[in-house]
Amino acid sequence: MRSSWQTIKELSEKEENIGALPGIISVLHTFGSDMKYHVHTHNLVTFGGYDKRTEKWKSPKRKDKIARYRKMSSRYKEIFLEGLEELYKAGLIIYDESYDQIKEGVADKRWVVHNTKPTLDTRILEEYLSRYINRIAISNSKVEWLEEQQKVKLIHNDYENQKEGEAAPKTHRKFDPLMFIHQFMEHVLPKYFQKTRRYGIQSNASKKKYRKLIPEELTKEGAVIRTVMQIVTKLLAENPYQCEQCESEEYEIVMVLPDKEWIHRYIKVPGRSPPQKRTFEEIIRHQRGIAV
Repeated sequence: MRSSWQTIKELSEKEENIGALPGIISVLHTFGSDMKYHVHTHNLVTFGGYDKRTEKWKSPKRKDKIARYRKMSSRYKEIFLEGLEELYKAGLIIYDESYDQIKEGVADKRWVVHNTKPTLDTRILEEYLSRYINRIAISNSKVEWLEEQQKVKLIHNDYENQKEGEAAPKTHRKFDPLMFIHQFMEHVLPKYFQKTRRYGIQSNASKKKYRKLIPEELTKEGAVIRTVMQIVTKLLAENPYQCEQCESEEYEIVMVLPDKEWIHRYIKVPGRSPPQKRTFEEIIRHQRGIAV
């Protein structure tokens, strides 16, 4: 996700592309249609950005893209591998191949960075956001339990046999129950991990500042902007926690364990003593006194 943002930011800052700061809503996916482990991001990118020098909005030099496709693919690959090498050197990655082995294996391969044309059609934005923001690895409708075979049947899209201009045909895979559970659990993200992130002028710390600077020709269709923000807010259920003072999302979660001695330090609890011994007559007189 960080490599995706750095790629868009770097290319957008170049004058031959935009010469301004863009914004991104980035969503992490770890799966493909057949639930195999396939880590990738979906990024909703502003078609243009804010130029801090002129304090104006700037649109891309090209009508249908921010930068040339081959340049975007190659630069993303370079940034990703640079970050991967840093993680290896820091000892944060444990893998059966070294960094040099990985780099050699991908040296001659072109990485895919898929681009789609910009749009202000709210129907397309609604479909995109609803499909990708809160999507899970597999829905119940695509899973079937085969009682006789004691297998789990997974129905998925067969992209290898898809014909141009047509929807992908359906095919299926069968799993042993434990293998299916293992495959599904591979896509459960760690606790507190944010699968949806915002960068640039879309970040929570910046969007209030830059929202007022969007030119009138882009905001005259105000319903478009409002609809998109309503969709994002609804799908995310709630805004991520941010500091009330600086509005930053950079924070650390610390577990605070219960202090069993707290009550004894701050609250005076009367000491316990054994019950007083009373005669039967004293108990009767005491009860009668309470009744009166």
